[in-house]
Amino acid sequence: MATNETIETLRNSTVFGPEGEKIGKVGELYLDAQTGNPTFVTVNTGLFGTNESFVPVDQARYSGDEIHVPFTKEFVKDAPNIAEDGELSPAEEQRLYEYYSMSGTATTHDDARTSHEGLAAGTATAGATDFTEDHRDAHATTAHDGDVVAHEERLNVSKATSATETGQVRLRKVVHTENETVEVPVRKEEIVVERTDLKDGKTVDNYDFDSADAHADVTVTAHEERPVVSTETVATERVSVGKEVHTETERVSADVRKEEIVVDGDDTRKNF
Repeated sequence: MATNETIETLRNSTVFGPEGEKIGKVGELYLDAQTGNPTFVTVNTGLFGTNESFVPVDQARYSGDEIHVPFTKEFVKDAPNIAEDGELSPAEEQRLYEYYSMSGTATTHDDARTSHEGLAAGTATAGATDFTEDHRDAHATTAHDGDVVAHEERLNVSKATSATETGQVRLRKVVHTENETVEVPVRKEEIVVERTDLKDGKTVDNYDFDSADAHADVTVTAHEERPVVSTETVATERVSVGKEVHTETERVSADVRKEEIVVDGDDTRKNF
């Protein structure tokens, strides 16, 4: 029978798999109500801790605060989903026996929280259950010559980034030459000659036709504006390229195999 010290040690232990991988911390310890020996422990392997996975410790190896069991973490996580509510019913225990291929039949198992009180008072833990005598007798007289465990395949879906490209954008600049026509107003000078007949001109006294003024030349030059064309470079557009992630739901399907146990024979009256 387990002692108070043994129970506290086991409840503060960590469960490890056959390759040394950590399965989880021990949540609760379940004792056989008849022998008082540890039979199952619970470990929290889920996300939110609403239900814990049951692990048998009849084949466990103990090392300090470590419990090493011959089951992988994935196998323990797939164990029957049973709420740890203080005691195991015979039906729940039978499910665990079948899943872990354990020999024996379903008996009464109590949570160590109930058994611990009995041990502390120096009394036996047997009888700390709510089951009727009919249930005890029925399971005590049931004999199993062999167990057949049914298995099924379950889909494991994961996501991976594919090397296949779904799209690609490359930015490059191309220079196009266009001809533009612009009307520009320009000024041009034009020489205009006006002649005026001075019929009533005044008399010029002592005018010397041989003087410099008489032979002076007057030159008038006309000018015009011409367009001068030049170019300047200005920014006209900015293009930015980024990536957006959209989440879509895709449906995947695959074939899974399930085993179904078929009983062949005449005596099929008993259902276990």
